[in-house]
Amino acid sequence: MHARHLAIVMIVIASSAEAQPPVSVELQLVNGGLVEPVCIANAGDDRLFVVERAGRINILLPGGQWASQPFLDITDRVNDAGSEQGLLGLAFHPDFSSNGFFYVHYTGGTGVGNSRVSRFSVSATDPNDAVETSEFFVWSVVQPGPNQNHRGGDLHFGPDGYLYFGLGDAGGNGDPSDRAQNLTLPFGKILRINVNSGSPYSVPATNPYVGAGGGVLPEIWASGLRNPWRFGIDASNGDVWIGDVGQSLWEEIDRWPGGDNTGPNFGWRCYEGNVPYNTANCGAIGTYDPPVAVHSQSLGYCAIVGGRVYHGQNFQRLQGRYIYTDWCAGEFVSLRPNGSGGWIQETLLSSGIMGYAAIGEDAHGELYVCNQGNGEVLRIVDPYAEVHVSAKVFLEGCYDVNTDQMRDDLRIAGLIPVMEPYTAMGHVQHGSGYESVAASVLSTTGLNAIVDWVHLELRQSGSPSTIVSTANALVQRDGDVVATDGTSPVSFIVLPGNYHIAVRHRNHLGCMTSGTIALSATTVPLDLRSGTVPVYGTNARKVVGTRQVLWAGNTLGDGMLKYTGTNSDRESILTAIGGVVPTNSVTGYRREDCNMDGIVKYTNTGNDREPILTNIGGTVPTNTRLEQLP
Repeated sequence: MHARHLAIVMIVIASSAEAQPPVSVELQLVNGGLVEPVCIANAGDDRLFVVERAGRINILLPGGQWASQPFLDITDRVNDAGSEQGLLGLAFHPDFSSNGFFYVHYTGGTGVGNSRVSRFSVSATDPNDAVETSEFFVWSVVQPGPNQNHRGGDLHFGPDGYLYFGLGDAGGNGDPSDRAQNLTLPFGKILRINVNSGSPYSVPATNPYVGAGGGVLPEIWASGLRNPWRFGIDASNGDVWIGDVGQSLWEEIDRWPGGDNTGPNFGWRCYEGNVPYNTANCGAIGTYDPPVAVHSQSLGYCAIVGGRVYHGQNFQRLQGRYIYTDWCAGEFVSLRPNGSGGWIQETLLSSGIMGYAAIGEDAHGELYVCNQGNGEVLRIVDPYAEVHVSAKVFLEGCYDVNTDQMRDDLRIAGLIPVMEPYTAMGHVQHGSGYESVAASVLSTTGLNAIVDWVHLELRQSGSPSTIVSTANALVQRDGDVVATDGTSPVSFIVLPGNYHIAVRHRNHLGCMTSGTIALSATTVPLDLRSGTVPVYGTNARKVVGTRQVLWAGNTLGDGMLKYTGTNSDRESILTAIGGVVPTNSVTGYRREDCNMDGIVKYTNTGNDREPILTNIGGTVPTNTRLEQLP
């Protein structure tokens, strides 16, 4: 790769911030078909793990497909009789990649049951399968009854390495037994334990009530909560953000700064939101820790769902915003600092859809939400951080000058991979990677038949070696470059602005527009088959008849055509067919297949060696041709 890339994939339009539309989000369906998904977690890799309340954990693979079997199925021991009981939380150990440990929070037993935190282990032979018999009980408590609600259920590891988990006040209207304020009980609390020492755990010495005596539980880290159904910990600074479900008037969001272990008390049942609820035996409101945001149930809110602070790479306008939702209202709201110690609250989306139960993040900080009602998992995106390009390009290897079309031999032979090949080849991916194509798209014939995958890049104005966004797409026989649905233009996750556009192929030399092109949410055409479109460098494309095509023969993907010497493209063809008998051939989806007919040949008609020699000049075999990209 010649290009370097940015850590942040958004850039601000040069005109002015005032030209930007208001910050908002939209939801893009990733996959569905689940039954009551209630939690999303990642294991530090490209998979997402989605919890079903009945007791199953499913794997969402990088391409957006569900794994063929559940990662974990403990429906045989999960008590999901009540609507707030079940398998409710999942957290992977920070060293999961080496120790294979993960933790779940579920209700067991019968009736009101018990709340339990257990450790499980992944299979030693299959990373997509956990061992149900590996359960190790870490912590549990018998629920007092008679209610089956307010179980909390979330759990997370903090940057301090400790495990945090939350319990509700055990149910009933108004916490009738005043459990949330009782420090001898775990209900209405967030607890913090060290699972890396002790048996089955130890209590961190910095927990606020260590040594308090009088039956006070040293595991308690925070108190005064009604039902912290979903909470999250900001990995960048350790801040704990809590969505505490309200009683009858107010839903609230609480926050406590990372590293502060002084024991916050968020006030329930004495106060609901910022107003008194039942102040018997309570202190003044100023002696409790107030919420950072409240929402009135009169506006349709009923069960606040704590979210995450966005730290992904794809949506610069969302950076640093805490994004959350509500099960009934279906609104997605953000909080961001106002610079004076307070918070600016903004509604980003009013979906009008009920059932959003949890917001989670992938290993790259991108946010997802699951809907308990309809079983969907959706990606949270900035809708204005997309631009669309309708490009056209011809690849020399399969271009037929007589028909002015490309051959689709690879498709006919069934060799085009379902998943894009460029991630595995090491191409920079910003906002892309692991795209897949449906069989129905690959079965299309005629001018819209798929020829192969291509890789597109948007590069920064003023610094064309800097890649700011990428997309893996499909090229059709007539040269149209389309999204994986076979019809739509290609989308990039960036704000509207001016960009260089590069098109690359796995065994052709790529090319890039010499100037920038103004891109927006409105689709912009780009015909790289035409000589009227200027491109970067000298002879970046080859002239064939009246068309401009990409140079074939880059079998090593190193940006250079080379016929002789070390690491030559010719030698790679000889190696592919066996390295000894030059008349041998080999079939498959291979870079050495310069002619893109599915057969790698070194000699005879239609061999893949001749295009390399031709494209370096045809007479001096020591010549080379360089890809014209900065």
